[in-house]
Amino acid sequence: MNKKLILTLALILLLLIGCSSTTQDKPQATPTEVVTAAPAEMEEETAVQDDPQAFPTEVDAELQAEMDALTAGQLPPGMIMWIDAPEYQFEGASGFANLADGTPMPSEGAFRIGSISKMFTATVIMQLVEDGVLTLDDPLALWLPDVAAQLPYGDQITLRHLLTHTSGLFNVVEHESYYADIFTQMVVDEATGNVTLDCVERDPNDTVARYVYGKEAQFEPGTQWRYSNTNYTLLGMIIETATEMPLAEAYRTNIYEPLGMTSTFLDCYETPLADVVHGYSAAGDAMTDVTELHESVGWSAGGLVSTAPDLIAFARGLFSGALFDNPETVAAMTTPAPGSAYGLGIMLQDGYMGHAGGIAGFRSVLNYSPEFDTVVVMLYNTDATGPEQIQADMLNPLIPLLSAAE
Repeated sequence: MNKKLILTLALILLLLIGCSSTTQDKPQATPTEVVTAAPAEMEEETAVQDDPQAFPTEVDAELQAEMDALTAGQLPPGMIMWIDAPEYQFEGASGFANLADGTPMPSEGAFRIGSISKMFTATVIMQLVEDGVLTLDDPLALWLPDVAAQLPYGDQITLRHLLTHTSGLFNVVEHESYYADIFTQMVVDEATGNVTLDCVERDPNDTVARYVYGKEAQFEPGTQWRYSNTNYTLLGMIIETATEMPLAEAYRTNIYEPLGMTSTFLDCYETPLADVVHGYSAAGDAMTDVTELHESVGWSAGGLVSTAPDLIAFARGLFSGALFDNPETVAAMTTPAPGSAYGLGIMLQDGYMGHAGGIAGFRSVLNYSPEFDTVVVMLYNTDATGPEQIQADMLNPLIPLLSAAE
């Protein structure tokens, strides 16, 4: 491997570490504008919007121009933005799905969505709570006794602590060997610079044993807030134990099939339902194709692939309460843990409810505005910059229209 490729890969490694930690610590501050929909309001909403129309031509053109200006600067190489409001809809795409052959970005392209996957994991857990299979106050030791025995405060951590990132558990991706292992296992094509890490079904027990066991607690459970992917790895393991089925099947049975989602799947753990657009890591002037770098260790914390229409359907099903029997479930999920802006698998900031995601080659954000009953999905095929940074600017021109439509 030549020195240029080694340098590029080292920079990619740094980018991956950044995508997995820096932006995800934001919800520690108590939100100033958290909006939680009342149960009665949730019951009145519908999972599918009735006959939405396109935004006025000038607004539609402004949104597309903003997207084109971003992709013209090469970061991101390509992007998708969908907006689903009661009376309006926007389905936009810009840039390229594949830089090598100039394939335009399709508006229904499939992306790796990173930590948006946590919303799916939390949803299944809450469905199991409604079914009486488990409770939020169940100790981790009840469902994973052997694992709990290896963790600090393992007998005190509850499912609620895991869902809200208040467990104090060490974050799996911050282990000194986590990205080093990815780096040593991936293969680089010296002719193209493209990076490959084979799709492998990884045992989450091995993941936790390798990257979490032996690490001290960051704090006593329930006393602080700190984002940790370990929490959602454990929740995925609990889902498999409680349902007696693979995680991918639990997602499909509990979420995709009821909502008619056709293109969402757990990367490397089931047959792909769509081709993922090409994803890129950028370091200086270098743009490296990491589409075939399968970070399958993310699993229940960040392993899903999805599309904008599927994510719209998911958000509508979740926030309308269509996925639950009890309207109080959504209210519970959208109530922040003390001292944080994070509910049960849902970030709550600036009047939005949802989650951001970052994984090798991709960044994403899924947000719902209760004030305007509007869902926004933004997907980038790079990990070098994030859509959450410009979402507000993109939506500012729409606020008068959405307000008038109420």
